[in-house]
Amino acid sequence: METFDHIVIGGGVLGLSIAYHLARDSRESVLVIERNELASAASSKAAGLILQATGKPPQTPMVRLTRDTFAQLEEDLGETTGFHDVGSLRIAASSAREAELRGMEQDAESHGIPFQHLSHQDARNKVPWLNSSVAHRITLFPTDGYVDPYMFSTAYGRAARKFGAQIRTRTAVIDLILNSDRVTGVRTASGDVFGGSVIDAAGAWASLISARAGYPLPMAPTRSHYWITAADTSYGGEFPVTLLPDCQAYMRPDTGAMVVGVQEANSATFDARQLPDDINTFSPTRGEEHWDIIAEAMQPISEFFPAIPRAKFANYISGLSTYTPDGTILLGAVPGSSGFFTAAGCCGNGIALSAGIGSAISALVRGNEPVFDIAPFAPGRFGPLDPFSTEFRDRCSAARARKSHNTPTS
Repeated sequence: METFDHIVIGGGVLGLSIAYHLARDSRESVLVIERNELASAASSKAAGLILQATGKPPQTPMVRLTRDTFAQLEEDLGETTGFHDVGSLRIAASSAREAELRGMEQDAESHGIPFQHLSHQDARNKVPWLNSSVAHRITLFPTDGYVDPYMFSTAYGRAARKFGAQIRTRTAVIDLILNSDRVTGVRTASGDVFGGSVIDAAGAWASLISARAGYPLPMAPTRSHYWITAADTSYGGEFPVTLLPDCQAYMRPDTGAMVVGVQEANSATFDARQLPDDINTFSPTRGEEHWDIIAEAMQPISEFFPAIPRAKFANYISGLSTYTPDGTILLGAVPGSSGFFTAAGCCGNGIALSAGIGSAISALVRGNEPVFDIAPFAPGRFGPLDPFSTEFRDRCSAARARKSHNTPTS
């Protein structure tokens, strides 16, 4: 019989961060179980934005910890994590977005995150393709940036192994082992494994894992996507991650090209029970309508990026994030079970929140208080519901549509 102090289900960025923090911060044994390859689902398809100041202040210190963790991981491993230290530029072109930006600046100031206001000319100097004349307020957050999501995720995994964690890929968890109301281990195709704690970090399938303990997590797999232009010297090269909340879009550099992300009005959601075991055999794209989405976004984006109607798009990347109705993560003990925890419902912020999530779970499962207040992330905060219903999934889709705007969701 195999026994570990902690079992982590899922080898994406969250599961690997949890393993890293547990192995680094304690001498307790840790096992990560991943049924495919590490970071092969949502983690590798993320845009990798690291934006510290947010419209959700409880998450800000968690992202800041991730920003600080790049240097720590590089010291632990002696290799790069793939972080691009380009900063972020936030453009407010309406009174509503200006008020939101001022709130983010206050949040940044309270957490010691540097920022500065830019003139229209200063903004154009940093982002040559930008028409800044429409902006009411422009703020640069110089310590933000973006990261290669696969490199970063697997860096967590290599560091976790260095500190003693075991990681098993191509191993499927087919059930939880329960003793009364306590989750005591997992059943895999190759045998049972017992643990002092079990942590569900299974991404789009996390609700299916937790349902085995009688509590399907309140989240829905939701399509996230972005487009990548062909290389072009007129807008390629390094520039700050540029956020345009007035048209619900962002841009970041990509090897001489540009990533363009858009939050559409109705994001596609999926029933987790109908997803395949290997997401690489599944496409969240429904026909070719994703080209309609970028086409519809052209006109509002062109006010800020006049050259976009002439841009040639070389690639389209889509994956499944997991959204909750309020656009906020699920983190903590799973209701109704002891010894069972979750880190899920990333709401498109899994890469940025990863170190904060790993730190919090590491403390929680070892009986310590996390350094962050995780009460706003309680998995049971929505009360009884059916997370597989169309009505619930529509609420999660709406939460993604509002992601660019820092307004309350429900």
